[in-house]
Amino acid sequence: MRRNALLALLVMGSLAFQGCTLSVVTIAIPDFGSKAIKGVWLWRSTSFNGVYEREVQFTFGGTAPTGSGEAVDYTMVPADGAPPIPVTTHLQRDPSNPDRVTVSLIFSRDEDVAFYRASTYNTSGDSPLTSEIVPL
Repeated sequence: MRRNALLALLVMGSLAFQGCTLSVVTIAIPDFGSKAIKGVWLWRSTSFNGVYEREVQFTFGGTAPTGSGEAVDYTMVPADGAPPIPVTTHLQRDPSNPDRVTVSLIFSRDEDVAFYRASTYNTSGDSPLTSEIVPL
């Protein structure tokens, strides 16, 4: 079953690292708790044909309070079969709607220019891809 979710690709930045590029995508998830979001898929297209393929999966673990707010553990799982990488990031809750969270997720990619969209997933399936398209 598909569910509707609105994601915002807010920020993408890049860092060079050992011949590949590490990038950071900041994503707002409006229904993190109420939809029991398990993770995010980042989708990639190398052309304007509108065809997107899964690039990397971010699988969320538990959340925990920190001295400065809240953190969430996640695992970055590249679609190319590279080994998964465990990471922890700050989780920012919207004060007016604590179900809406913002997270910054690190992923590795090749250096070719591509266009990115995202979707969330839970036990019921994937949300639609974001309407936002971010070139990187």
